[in-house]
Amino acid sequence: MSVSAKIFRIPVFLFFAIFPSCGLEEPEGMFKGHIEDWVNEVFDGTLTSAGQSSEIRLDLGQSPVGMVSKLIFRQPGKEEVVRMGEWEIGDGERVIRFSDEKEPSEFFLIKRGARFAFQTKDGVSNDDGSPILLMRNEGLSRKGSYPFSITFKKERQVLVRAGGNSMDMPGEWSWASGRIAAVVNLPAEESADEKDSHMESYKIFLAWSEDDPGSLELEKMVVLRPFIKKDGTKRQSWMSSLRFPDRPRLKPN
Repeated sequence: MSVSAKIFRIPVFLFFAIFPSCGLEEPEGMFKGHIEDWVNEVFDGTLTSAGQSSEIRLDLGQSPVGMVSKLIFRQPGKEEVVRMGEWEIGDGERVIRFSDEKEPSEFFLIKRGARFAFQTKDGVSNDDGSPILLMRNEGLSRKGSYPFSITFKKERQVLVRAGGNSMDMPGEWSWASGRIAAVVNLPAEESADEKDSHMESYKIFLAWSEDDPGSLELEKMVVLRPFIKKDGTKRQSWMSSLRFPDRPRLKPN
């Protein structure tokens, strides 16, 4: 059998494993741009119960003290109910928790096309069985713009700086299905429950711009956050993702 015949007998998956970045331009140097993300989101909707329609307003904000939630419930003929709590983002949902000893204490905001389903673990619905749907109030919601930069160094090392963080986060990058995938670690923080430290990692996906040669576009960021269970017995990790429909453009600096 000839040498060329032997080459073509190599399985396709093995061929791409051996030559994963053939023909792809490798990035060099620093690329800078801005990321837009919601600083404060307000959602409005109604709950129909016992033939009456009650107004719901959910306010999710970010502050120096953390992720703050505010739920306002207006029922006809009754005093307005206001609940304060915290929230966190998961993959496709927001988890809202209140510590005011009222039930239910945990809610989920789940994207449903242009609207958002407002749910609990046990389920909550209108009189006709339809889910409670909220719409983002574009007039009251607010976005913020944050600087973002990534520097590609030798041996596929990277440095990332994002938002108000003045520190460069080190990591490394590789090719993933024709995209650039960079993984960086945030500085370790000491846990309130344990003496050891926990690391939060970011996986950043970028691609070369098709209409702006030499620039990169940020597709999404996947976050891996470590945490400890409430009973303190086991540490696990959970992931969330931030997608950018209008991809932020990073230009060479």
